[in-house]
Amino acid sequence: MDKQTLSQLVDDIYSAHAGQVDCERCDEQMDCLAELVSAGYDCQLMVPAVQAHLNCCPTCRETFKALLKILDAQQAGQV
Repeated sequence: MDKQTLSQLVDDIYSAHAGQVDCERCDEQMDCLAELVSAGYDCQLMVPAVQAHLNCCPTCRETFKALLKILDAQQAGQV
């Protein structure tokens, strides 16, 4: 992912998650965020509101963890 695309994605995520984040808003961006985290980016620094939601919502947190496991397995050639 090039820097311009990453910058635009981060801007879009911030715009989508301005203020409080609920499950629906979290779910809308979860796959993109999981890809970025899997690539080594820090969720807390990029979208602190989403990280706060993941910290307090067990359903979204488990979904996010599952996405990360799938991405890790894909990168390892296991899927």
